[in-house]
Amino acid sequence: MIQKKIKIIVTLGPATRDEASLRNMKSRGVDFVRVNMSHSSLEDQGYFMRLARKVGIPFILDTEGSQIRNSAMKEGGVVIPEGSLVELYRERIVGDEKRITLTPASVVPKLEVGDIIYIDFNSLILRVLDTSPVEKNGYVISQAISGGRVGSNKAVIIDSGMQRRYDLPSLSPKDLEAIKIAKQEGIGHIAFSFARSGEDVRRAREVSGMNIIAKIECLDGLENLPDIIKEADALLIDRGDLSKEIPIEHVPLAQKAIIRLAEKAGKETYVATNLLESMVEKKEPTRAEVHDIISTILDGASGLALAAETAIGKYPIGSINTLNKIIRHTGEVMPSSPIHKDVADRLIETDYLARIHTGAALIEPHGGALVNRLHRGAIPRHVEQLPRISLTSEQYMDLEQIAIGTFSPIEGFMGSRDVESVLVDMRLAPKGGESKGVVWPIPIVLDVDKEKADSLSVGSDIALTNEKGNIVGLLHLSEKFSYDRNKFARELYGTDDKTHPGVRMVYAMKPVFLGGKVTLFERRQDPYKSYELTPRQTRRIFEENGWSRVVGFHTRNVPHRGHEFIQEEALRQSEADGLFVHPVIGKKKAGDFEPLPIIKAYEIMMEGVYPKGKTVFGTYATFSRYAGPREAIFTALCRKNFGCSHFVVGRDHTGVGDFYAPTASHEIFDKFSDLGIVPVRFGKVFYSNRLKKHMMGNAADTLDEALHVSGTEARKMFLKGVAPPEWFMRPEISNMILRLIKEGKEVFVNEG
Repeated sequence: MIQKKIKIIVTLGPATRDEASLRNMKSRGVDFVRVNMSHSSLEDQGYFMRLARKVGIPFILDTEGSQIRNSAMKEGGVVIPEGSLVELYRERIVGDEKRITLTPASVVPKLEVGDIIYIDFNSLILRVLDTSPVEKNGYVISQAISGGRVGSNKAVIIDSGMQRRYDLPSLSPKDLEAIKIAKQEGIGHIAFSFARSGEDVRRAREVSGMNIIAKIECLDGLENLPDIIKEADALLIDRGDLSKEIPIEHVPLAQKAIIRLAEKAGKETYVATNLLESMVEKKEPTRAEVHDIISTILDGASGLALAAETAIGKYPIGSINTLNKIIRHTGEVMPSSPIHKDVADRLIETDYLARIHTGAALIEPHGGALVNRLHRGAIPRHVEQLPRISLTSEQYMDLEQIAIGTFSPIEGFMGSRDVESVLVDMRLAPKGGESKGVVWPIPIVLDVDKEKADSLSVGSDIALTNEKGNIVGLLHLSEKFSYDRNKFARELYGTDDKTHPGVRMVYAMKPVFLGGKVTLFERRQDPYKSYELTPRQTRRIFEENGWSRVVGFHTRNVPHRGHEFIQEEALRQSEADGLFVHPVIGKKKAGDFEPLPIIKAYEIMMEGVYPKGKTVFGTYATFSRYAGPREAIFTALCRKNFGCSHFVVGRDHTGVGDFYAPTASHEIFDKFSDLGIVPVRFGKVFYSNRLKKHMMGNAADTLDEALHVSGTEARKMFLKGVAPPEWFMRPEISNMILRLIKEGKEVFVNEG
């Protein structure tokens, strides 16, 4: 039987404030008691410390730690609907439907446009739109992209596009005061919340002089786990807070690996959160709870912690009795060593804890893993001394999309083998023992003039600058090579006709390509950055929405009724949980819509047309490659990396004049069985004047009742101050466009 005693930690609260409760706990073998610092006052801490000392149960000081939280909200909390604007304050105010305070106050000025904020176990998801009011008014403006209820003092997770981490103090001012009280009361243990590094643990030991139980509940803690284990006396896995930072399905296996790593170092591990949650209200646990507790014991846990069950529950002593019963039974019938050691060892060998950023519900990124070439923190000083290359706007876009994972599995600008393989086979060059490379249809290249190339050394780092001359990234140069423009154009576009816009782009390129992995220091800035989402951000949003099947919609124009028909049909045909609307806002051809009317039009759709909770809208900063059917594959694979399982491919999708057949972008998908993403194909959509609805059919042109308005015709109507017919575009969108034109705003891309 299991020889070691499984220790029990009990959380005290309103349900267990009296001496009799603690004496009952002591008689039932409770080893430690604690109070949740995040939900109690210093006076409460002192009261419970003295009570525990009187009864003779060791007390653990549980710090609130370096966690971002919201402050007090209106009594009972508030419900914030999707689409609502919310001001995020640094000063403490009582929050409501339009205002929320974030603590510590230092966080708010550090927020950046485009940051995604999750509040209260992801009940509410906000996107930061505008940070300009923070200096004068003390708040930033955000918008709810997923509505929800928010209570007081709830955990906040900030998902930055650059995966920026906040340098928070390891102990809050309240923690430091509590430590003073604990020292006066002779407390010997401190549960150190949100341990982020071994240095944090050392700091807590210096300040407190107590035994340190390091709580593992954040990504930094997982990344620095070996050093934390080395410095701490024991660990406590807080599965509740941990599940806010990693996908919930990863938590059970992460628990096994953490316990095993600590065991190998001779350190104990306690496990907390939701052990007997149902007993807050009911006398009996669920079968799932009993199974979880036994599994946790068999993982090798040294102790178990009860929280709400004993702090606010109806049956605090009953919960302790139940836990004791499960522990006793497990010990009587199971072997002396944990039975899951082999599983935990395999998790450690495969570096499982380093691979838990992405959930398993969604489609796997292209190539198997989402590329991350982002540099967190300050730019290293030596970079200033490196040779430099000035990037064009389009090259900078490619650099950014490589770094955030949109072009996964590509990690940099392509070398000669990949370029040749992509042009000939529409695949990356095979690696290792592969018989064929990963599907990829478009070369991603960095072109420079010969003089610049001759000045650079293969194997060195090259600083990449934006149009202002600021260093924004690095190229780790692995290769430089010339290419044949005629051959490149013919293989990529199927023609070397210079009336083809893509061919003209090739002939405008410089004669040498540089290949190598990249590192991004700074993302591009533009007026619409707040609407951009990274693949990691969209995947997390989809997961939090509970989606597994997502259909992506690519466009470069404002939505019209035909688009709405296609989107609705695509959701139905794909049986998807949600729609990801992802318009391109980079360089386009003359006559296309500028970003402003596109964004405003989709805001109208999000606010009053799309069903709540079924659509995510984000912009995509890229540019047209004019590659016809190849580009159809390219646009699909990029959306696969954003988490889409299905992708809308329209008639003449990414078409270029008459260079490609209208069905070419449909047919090319049949050439690849290993894309991973499913095309949802649509032919010509028309409006039936007789049936008063939109339809799709190849014979649409032969029907007298079929009505069409081309994009060119619609543009001419707008420029004359006339709205297209309502069957073509919603009046609220047409009126918005006419208003922008009247105000002198750029609505259409100009010639040249």
